[in-house]
Amino acid sequence: MTAIVARLEDLAQHDAVLAPLARLYVLVLRLIDTTESSLVAVPSTQRPPESHLSVPLLHQQTLAIDLGMIERLLQEASELLAEHGLPESQALVEAVAERRLSALELLQAGVQGNAVAFEQLARSTRLAVQLMTVLGNVLSIPVLALASRVISFREPLRWQVGYCPHCAAWPTLAEFRGLERERWLRCGRCGTGWRYPHQQCPFCENSNHRSLRYFAEEGKQDSQRVEVCEQCRGYLKTFATLGPWSLGEILLQDLATVEFDFLAQDRGYQRPEGLGYPLEVQIVAQELLA
Repeated sequence: MTAIVARLEDLAQHDAVLAPLARLYVLVLRLIDTTESSLVAVPSTQRPPESHLSVPLLHQQTLAIDLGMIERLLQEASELLAEHGLPESQALVEAVAERRLSALELLQAGVQGNAVAFEQLARSTRLAVQLMTVLGNVLSIPVLALASRVISFREPLRWQVGYCPHCAAWPTLAEFRGLERERWLRCGRCGTGWRYPHQQCPFCENSNHRSLRYFAEEGKQDSQRVEVCEQCRGYLKTFATLGPWSLGEILLQDLATVEFDFLAQDRGYQRPEGLGYPLEVQIVAQELLA
């Protein structure tokens, strides 16, 4: 974890545009590293009755979180954005200090990918929806990453859809893993990885090889590429790896290769918005359960 944090800090020093998000990731990774056993608990480890192989493991679960830690993370994140002089960041600091922005509500919206809730929070605080979305996603990463570790022993043996089997997020990137170059999709919210067929789009399940292709820098197509689907116009950054990347490595590599995103978007490809499944998760404060 220390090496990844150092690389994120180095990226922040050399790229002013990426610096705020890189340093937000540093806050998140340090929180995960120092509070692994206390930040979140999953009181019930039973799967809901309607469970099947397309229902994420966290669906209809209750997560008991240390609200004080999440509130401190929100405060640190808002102060960090203010240090970088981002628009509305000072108003954000004031909203957090005056408790006009609820960390619990922001976290709930982030975990569920609830665009309507982000809009409501933006209206109530008079802040930008995009800012609420970024912060909600940042708050959700440590909670989902640690909750994912708790419930991972119940992971289905066969997961055949493109969204995360734990938290329903679309994959952040893919790995061609090991000498066999097995294709693994990776979640940038909780760090989960799952096998997925080659020559199939995870976003629309298109398997027609004529409409699936990739682009890459000359000579590097075996190590890093952008896979695209002409049917849904989705894209996925893909990297050759020896083994599974940590969550920190996923966040770092996604951020460090943002030029791939620009290239894909310039050509008319997009990452899907929202989650792949309508995730329902109840989040409660551990302080209220004591």
